[in-house]
Amino acid sequence: VAEWEQYVYVPVSPNDSDAETLMQLPGVDETIASALTSGRPYANNEAFLTALAAQVSAQDAALASCYLASE
Repeated sequence: VAEWEQYVYVPVSPNDSDAETLMQLPGVDETIASALTSGRPYANNEAFLTALAAQVSAQDAALASCYLASE
């Protein structure tokens, strides 16, 4: 099971996920997760990604869209 855990993730819902779940996103640490939760609510995933892009590298922000739950 441990070998498969690297392929499993919990989809991130920008308005509902706790800080620990947000830290699954590339480049997101505890400080950034706290800032993102403070910015809630987000109108949609694009608004969340815009806020995220201000906190992480462009590459990490682009990857993060793959982790988000469908709207």
